Amino acid sequence: AAAASAPAPAAAPAPASAPAGRVFGPVRELFTVKPRDDVNMEALNSALSYLARARLETILTDTASAARAQAETTGAKVWPLEYLPSKTAPPVNPVVESAPLALRASALLAPASPEYAPFLPYIFGKTVIVRTKEDAHTFRRSSKGKGVKIVALDGEVIDADGAFGGPSRVFTA
Repeated sequence: AAAASAPAPAAAPAPASAPAGRVFGPVRELFTVKPRDDVNMEALNSALSYLARARLETILTDTASAARAQAETTGAKVWPLEYLPSKTAPPVNPVVESAPLALRASALLAPASPEYAPFLPYIFGKTVIVRTKEDAHTFRRSSKGKGVKIVALDGEVIDADGAFGGPSRVFTA
């Protein structure tokens, strides 16, 4: 008589594969401020850092699965670029108005790679940079200044709703 064959051993579980997607790194390492001759660059860097604040440490990934894995591994705040609308690219020309000079914050940075560019409007939204607090108030009163956050290089910040002043709305260059 033929011997009964023993059941085959259960297959070992497949090893967990790495999540699909790439981790690009923290925002502070992925963008540089474009040099300009018409503003104080030190003040501009301070203003943009003030605006970006906590988002400077946000880690960009290309997919949600890579973002989840990065968040679980490091505990860092992450942002998958796939969640951004693909047509959300910052404007090429930063000048909103020439007198007084008003610059789109999202157009003042150069991404290390073009694929990071859609993240800039997320960081800065409808924010403009002006030279002085007087320019900030002049721009706010103009037709282009409604619903826009305005940051003056001398420290004044006017929120999109028109509020200004106070320690949370002033930065030092």
